[in-house]
Amino acid sequence: MLLEKPMLVKKRKNLIDKFSSFICFTGGDRQVQLSWKVDTRLEKCMQLKIEEDLEAKESFWAQYFLKILLIQHRQENENLSRLNPDTSLFLAHKHLSAYLQEACLKVAKDIYHEFNYIQYKYSLEEFFQIANIAANSPDKFFKSFNFERNKINIEAYAITAFKRFVRNQIYRQDLEARRTRFSSYGLLKDLSAGELNDSLRAKNLQSEQIVLHRLAWQCFYELLDMTANRSGRSRSPSREELSTIADYFNQRCSQLNIPDFTATDMMIYEMLETCIDAAKSYRNKQYLYFDESYYVISDPAPSKWDLLIQQEESQQLKSIFDSLFKNMPKQSQIVFQLWQGLNLTQTEIADILKYKYSNLQKQYQVARQIKKSTRYILKGFVSKWNQTNPEVYINDEKDIERIKSAFEKCLQVYCQKSIYSILDQIIQQFSDWEKANIISSIKQNQLTVPLLSNDVTESRLLKLFKQYIETSMDLEKKSLSKVNYKIADVVNEWIHIKQG
Repeated sequence: MLLEKPMLVKKRKNLIDKFSSFICFTGGDRQVQLSWKVDTRLEKCMQLKIEEDLEAKESFWAQYFLKILLIQHRQENENLSRLNPDTSLFLAHKHLSAYLQEACLKVAKDIYHEFNYIQYKYSLEEFFQIANIAANSPDKFFKSFNFERNKINIEAYAITAFKRFVRNQIYRQDLEARRTRFSSYGLLKDLSAGELNDSLRAKNLQSEQIVLHRLAWQCFYELLDMTANRSGRSRSPSREELSTIADYFNQRCSQLNIPDFTATDMMIYEMLETCIDAAKSYRNKQYLYFDESYYVISDPAPSKWDLLIQQEESQQLKSIFDSLFKNMPKQSQIVFQLWQGLNLTQTEIADILKYKYSNLQKQYQVARQIKKSTRYILKGFVSKWNQTNPEVYINDEKDIERIKSAFEKCLQVYCQKSIYSILDQIIQQFSDWEKANIISSIKQNQLTVPLLSNDVTESRLLKLFKQYIETSMDLEKKSLSKVNYKIADVVNEWIHIKQG
């Protein structure tokens, strides 16, 4: 899959521009275009201020606007998101937000590359928008800023604070990112007692063993501040530290009247390693796992979900999804087909649908729609599943949370198969020779953007595919030309599947 390649945007050198212009994203066929858009009101206001003090530099104005925001916010406890646009506080807020645009872009680019393994989920613009949330909340993110330390640059301070905020937002909402966040011992520091208990139970440890392992973890947690850095990384304990933990563990065993057990440093090490292994398995495990053909469950540890292995239940899952999906509002169906079926970003979806739906103008509105619809389908799935499978009953919110990740994967597969079925219909319009020609060309050299190919057959396939989607979804004509390369990726993937 081709990833977005952001075009460089020129740094602002003019002092007025620095405090009155904002970054705009526009999408090309393969490249994201960045440009500056000037707010004329801010421009005029900044021009007047500079005329009052021609000697003042960039750092002075940045601190000037930040001081206004922080001091007045402390005095009046103003909600910065609901300011009257005619007030000086509102203007200071907008000037500082404009100034921090380059910091937000720097953060977005760095995080985009840092999370390169999930770039297929998040666009550069989405990271930029999250950073902008921080830029528009100076009362939260600059409350510890020290104006007395002249060497502290507001932009550098913002980059550090915003990166932390963006990372935390991604970790909070994305399981795939969260799995990579912690080192082994950093993970132990992040665990709650309840989660560790559930992890050890899932590992099939006996009650007596769970008590000992939890006690070892508690002693580790209480005795050692492992100085985990902000990314959750922690070093493993030394032999001396393990001995200290063992001594403390044995004291606690005596206090708790746990008989006939004396731990050594190596025993503590082994128990902590077991806790780590159990926690990793617990966090990563998908209680329901569906493969490319609704392969249903593939769980190496025998469990109640093994009942789902039978092929007829695979068909049952598809039937449930068919029913739920077709009963969703048309708007939700379209969003899911674009998102999960064509692998478009939320920003790209908003750009395509903004002329069709007034409530889907921005990325955050699309995200809200996806979240709402996913919740609707998940609740419906649980209800229908429990009706037909009482012996594998999904009991409560905890069970739902456990299957959520796999459920979303199944939903993605369903949407992809729905899109592929369109190509299955279209290809029937082609002769056997044309079909063979398409497959042969892909075998020899996978087309990066077959839409731009000179081959008439390939061009017709892509053209008919786009036209079908645009017509069935009632989209504007040629609206999908904005995402040509992603449409091409879908077709390439479909052809490879057909090749077997």
